Amino acid sequence: MYQLFPSFLSEVAIVTGLALLIGTGSGDLGLVSGVFAVAAFRLIPAVRAVLNSWVTLQNASHTITVVKEGITIMGNEPQENLPSEPPFEFRHTLELCGLEFAFPDGHTLFSGLDLVVSRGERIGIRGASGSGKSTLFNLMLGFFPPTSGEILIDGRKLTSANRSEWHKLVGYVPQEIFIIEGTLANNIALGQSQVDLTKVMQVLEQVQLKEWADELPQGLDTPLGEYGSRLSGGQKQRIGIARALYKEAEVLFFDEATSALDNKTEQEINHALEILSLQHRELTLIVIAHRESSLAFCDRIFDLD
Repeated sequence: MYQLFPSFLSEVAIVTGLALLIGTGSGDLGLVSGVFAVAAFRLIPAVRAVLNSWVTLQNASHTITVVKEGITIMGNEPQENLPSEPPFEFRHTLELCGLEFAFPDGHTLFSGLDLVVSRGERIGIRGASGSGKSTLFNLMLGFFPPTSGEILIDGRKLTSANRSEWHKLVGYVPQEIFIIEGTLANNIALGQSQVDLTKVMQVLEQVQLKEWADELPQGLDTPLGEYGSRLSGGQKQRIGIARALYKEAEVLFFDEATSALDNKTEQEINHALEILSLQHRELTLIVIAHRESSLAFCDRIFDLD
């Protein structure tokens, strides 16, 4: 109603204005009012477009305010609050010790959760919908603070102050891979100003996309189309894995990464992951999945019930 009201108001105002012009004027206003009527109704679409754009800007202004506040907070952060600790090193274990998470309304999702993930392990996490699998990932990535308990990386506690250092060591592969409207190389080296094409080819070979890339008309410089419109679901997932490998991630988090794929593509992705973990024994994989087949290559499966 709020968005449609300005258009309705503009038309009523124009018609009312013409009626007042004719009703209160003197002399022969037929020709003049006709000219005004034609001009006014030719202008109505333009006025409606301007008003609709104004409404859109009003609706979007809240987003701009939030982004501005975030940038201001980051820019004004005191120097003493910045982490002075050395960078994270993941050489031994990722430990969840007595982890508990409760929502602001008091609902406890899980409590007393203990898990030790050794470097190079392949860990599967499964559970019913709403059991807290994705929330557990957000905790392990440092996005949510636990209500109680702690997360330790090689004995060092993960906090909001040092999570950026932890993020340098991890790669996250979601269910829906975001593809930018750019080349294959730019999508692999996402966010990097300088792209190492040799390294891109290496990671494409690791995720079994090298032959496909060689057949592309422009090779690594081939545009992938808007939102990856030229890619299949399996190719998108492999590109997501290749991104994590390009940044030399030591821990890969897979959040239902194959749930939207058909069985054949899922088997191909799982086979690629199995080969990858065999080639890189130090690579740690933590996988959330509903299907048993998606967790078949895991060393251990953790039931979150």
